[in-house]
Amino acid sequence: MFNSPRSSRSDGKIIADRLIPDWILGAVMRAALVPGLWGWGRANAEAWPGVVPELVIAADYWDVPLLPAPFLAQLAVWGAHFTAALLVAGFMTRIVGLTLFAASLAYMSWIGPENWTSALVFSAVAFYLFVRGGGALSLDGSIAATTR
Repeated sequence: MFNSPRSSRSDGKIIADRLIPDWILGAVMRAALVPGLWGWGRANAEAWPGVVPELVIAADYWDVPLLPAPFLAQLAVWGAHFTAALLVAGFMTRIVGLTLFAASLAYMSWIGPENWTSALVFSAVAFYLFVRGGGALSLDGSIAATTR
């Protein structure tokens, strides 16, 4: 029989879901961001756990017109550690994805426009997490499964 284009697209999605289930893809996307976030946070904070704004190395080159550089750098360093921990657990993944997507856009616009290519890859992964979530292998997935 003749297959309509609509049925072939749904067949392709079924095959893709069988080859790489969403729970694997969500876990891989989360795992891809964690080392970069944690490493960046550790590299830009000289004092731990008391991140003092004057000691944050990132404040030297951050020039975002919305907030003072030391405050923004301290917020970013703590945020990198916090979001990395949330991604490991898979908790609040969509909110973390949206936050990281917005942060990568700010980075591309004001902080490091010369590094837009790596920030674009980072923002694509963050956007995926915002749109699709962390997958079934996460706290979000467990909570969603118990509420159904």
